[in-house]
Amino acid sequence: MILVLVAGVLSLGVIFASTQSIDSNALVTYGFLKKQVDQLKAYIDNKINELDKKIKDTNTSSDQAQDISKLQSRVANLSSEIEKLKLQTAQLDAQLKNISSSSGVKKGDFIYTKGYEVIKVPKNKTILFDASTEFVVRVGKAISVLPKGATIIDLTSAKDIGANQQLLFNHFYLVARSDGRGLKALDDVWVIVNGGYKIK
Repeated sequence: MILVLVAGVLSLGVIFASTQSIDSNALVTYGFLKKQVDQLKAYIDNKINELDKKIKDTNTSSDQAQDISKLQSRVANLSSEIEKLKLQTAQLDAQLKNISSSSGVKKGDFIYTKGYEVIKVPKNKTILFDASTEFVVRVGKAISVLPKGATIIDLTSAKDIGANQQLLFNHFYLVARSDGRGLKALDDVWVIVNGGYKIK
């Protein structure tokens, strides 16, 4: 349509020039028409460029919108996966708690380990051992708790430990009788136990 308009203007100029005598006035008139056509062409080119720019901007915005949509979809998928992982973690925690709570067999006042187990004794709590129980202090400060005249055997040092003595890390201790022998935790204490125990 634009080309038809331009061609029509040019034709009009040529016809007008051909019907006039070739004098200075005719040449000026043709020049004027040519100038108008050039201005029209420049105006049309400018509008075409503006239209191209708008089209490109629209395409860019569309691409960005598509990218944002894809990112939102990925975020939603990741959120779903995170929720699934949280659920699985909670289930594993519950299973671990069940295993931990059922790891020992309770007989009377004592809980009996299945082999060597790590037991936490909270600060200011006392753990008492059944006869023939072995234990090793791994973490925290603890002192021996004994009835009068009793001892705990320190197999590592090959000696007896009396009451209110600090128990050494990684020493292998043995309780001979179930008469209130054990240890008191001055900090949170982790102790490896093989045998019967109760925490008070």
